[in-house]
Amino acid sequence: MKKPIKKWVWSLIMGWLAVSCASLPEFHQTSRPESSHTSRPCQGRYPVGNWQLLHTIQAELPGNQTGFLMGVTRLSSQKRSFQCVIMTLEGFVVYDARYDGTIRVERAVAPFDNQAFARGVMTDIQLIFFKPLANEIALGTLSDGAVVCRHTLDDGRVIDVAKPEHRQWETRLYGPHHRLKRVITLINNENPDQKSLIGIADKIELTAKGTPGYKLVLDLVEAIPLEAE
Repeated sequence: MKKPIKKWVWSLIMGWLAVSCASLPEFHQTSRPESSHTSRPCQGRYPVGNWQLLHTIQAELPGNQTGFLMGVTRLSSQKRSFQCVIMTLEGFVVYDARYDGTIRVERAVAPFDNQAFARGVMTDIQLIFFKPLANEIALGTLSDGAVVCRHTLDDGRVIDVAKPEHRQWETRLYGPHHRLKRVITLINNENPDQKSLIGIADKIELTAKGTPGYKLVLDLVEAIPLEAE
């Protein structure tokens, strides 16, 4: 049985405020920061151009709670701007916001009308779809041999983007104190028709670490290229 939206959304809002115990893993640098070839292994991680993406969203929350929604994201990689619309499975819009450097909320039905929720949505969408705006980028490996592009942001956060293996990417966000905050896994099916959708995954799994934590599973329904505005 589907859980009421209000109950699990409040848990979701609290999850965005949580911190975790995992720390930044040891990094063995193999390429100097910001060299021309540093981020090349990670370039295919992000979509390029203007897109409208439709996803089904399953939220797995503490207490075995599960919520189901639909999400439409219209994004521009060049402008780093997007519109996010969240609706019920019946098509009722519960949240509509735009980002072009600042957040503009067009519609927010309680309990989605919370500033922490709005900031969390904007942060997660940027983390999934846009290349990090990093002061420093270095290519290297972790202790387990995984090849990563490490992005150090000006606010102290660190984003590790792993080189794809078995058609999957993994992005890890660490806070200013190097505590693990988010883990994002992109999953692509073996479908030759998807080759043109560079950086657009069939499935996105986002796990928020902390207490309480949560997991969002986004399944791609439709990806439509848009003309530049």
